[in-house]
Amino acid sequence: MDAPRHAAGFMTGTSIDGIDAVVIEARGFGPGISAKIVEHLQEPLDDLRPELRYLAQGGSMTAAEITRLSRRFGELHAGVLNRCRGGRSLALVAAHGQTVTHAPPDSLQLLDPWPLVREAGCPVVHDLRGADLAGGGAGAPITPRADAVLFRDHRVGAGTLAIVNLGGFVNVTLLPEPSDADDGIFDGVEGFDCCPCNHLLDAAAEALLGTPFDVDGGVAMTGTPDEPAADRLQGSISKLFHAGRSGGDGDETRSLAIEVARSAGSPADGLATLHRAVASAVIDCVQTRCDERGIQRPVEFVLAGGGVLNRRLVEEIGSRATGRVRSSDALGVPAQAREAAAMAILGLLAFDGLPITDPASTGRRTPAIPAGRWCGLDLPNEF
Repeated sequence: MDAPRHAAGFMTGTSIDGIDAVVIEARGFGPGISAKIVEHLQEPLDDLRPELRYLAQGGSMTAAEITRLSRRFGELHAGVLNRCRGGRSLALVAAHGQTVTHAPPDSLQLLDPWPLVREAGCPVVHDLRGADLAGGGAGAPITPRADAVLFRDHRVGAGTLAIVNLGGFVNVTLLPEPSDADDGIFDGVEGFDCCPCNHLLDAAAEALLGTPFDVDGGVAMTGTPDEPAADRLQGSISKLFHAGRSGGDGDETRSLAIEVARSAGSPADGLATLHRAVASAVIDCVQTRCDERGIQRPVEFVLAGGGVLNRRLVEEIGSRATGRVRSSDALGVPAQAREAAAMAILGLLAFDGLPITDPASTGRRTPAIPAGRWCGLDLPNEF
C-alpha cells in the first residue's frame, strides 16, 4: 500500500468569523486518491477580523496597510499550523486566503504565504482560483472535486448526494454515483453557487438583536414565519443562481432582507421569516439545477459549514428537502473542517498534475492549466 501523505489546509470563509486548519492523511495519487481528516483546529481571527471585514466590505486602505494586513494574516496561519500539525512531516500546505473581493474575472484571496512557508518547511500553494478565472471561469465553486474525494465511500449505490455548504454564501456539490472508469470518481461531479445565507442571517441578527449572529438560531426558533413574505423574499435571494452568476460583491440583498425582517411582528418572527426564505431558496436552487442538467434529484442532503449549528436553518431545510438531511459529521467529515480539508485535497490534486476545477461547475471555457501559486518548492532538506 502506498505510504500516506499528510497535507494541511486552511480556510477562512466570507463570514470572516475564524480560521480553520486541517491536517489530512491521503493515500494514492490523482484520481485514486483517498483522504481522511486527522486533525482540525479552529481559532478566532482576533484583531485581524475587523480589518479583514472592513476591506472585504469595500473599505479604503493604503497599499502599506493592505500589505501589513496580508503579512499579519500569514503570520496567523503560521501560528495555527504550528499548533495543528502535531509534529507531522507535511507534503504540502494549501491555504485559501481571505476573499476580500470576488467579482469574476476579478478576485482576490488575501494572504502573504511566506510566514507559512517558513513555519511549514514544505511547499505552500495559494491563489487556487486564479487559473480557473484566467480560463474564463468564475473561480467558484472550487470544492466539487475535493468533495468527490472526501465522500467517495458514501456514493456507491446511494444515488445523488448534495453536499450543501451553509456559509456566508451557500455552495452545493452534486455527487452522482461514480462510474467504473479509472478516473470515474470525478465523472458527473459538478457544483454551483446557490444563494446568500449567513451574510443575510447575521446582518438581520445584528440589525434586530444587536448581536453579531443569532446563536444556534435560538431566537429564530421561537418565531413564526410570515410565509407570504418568505416566499417573496426567496425570489430575491435566489436571483444570483438564476442569473447564472457566482456570488459577488454588494449583491447579497442584505438591505431587503433586513427590511423584511423588521416588518414582522417581532424580531423572532422576522428572523424566522428570513430563515424560511433562505432554506426555500436552497432547495429551489438544488432542484432547479438537477432538473436543468438531467441529474437525479438528491436522495440525501449533507450539510456542512457554520450554518449547521443553526437549528432553525437546519430544521427549515429538512422540512423542504425531498431526501434525507444530515450533517457531514455523520459521514465522518466534521462540518466545520470540510472546506479546510478540501483545500488540502485540492493542493494534492494540483501537485499530482490534475485540474482542480471542472467547466460544469465554474464555466471555465479553456483547457485547464496548473493551478495555484507555489512557494517553497525548492526548499533545502533541512530548512
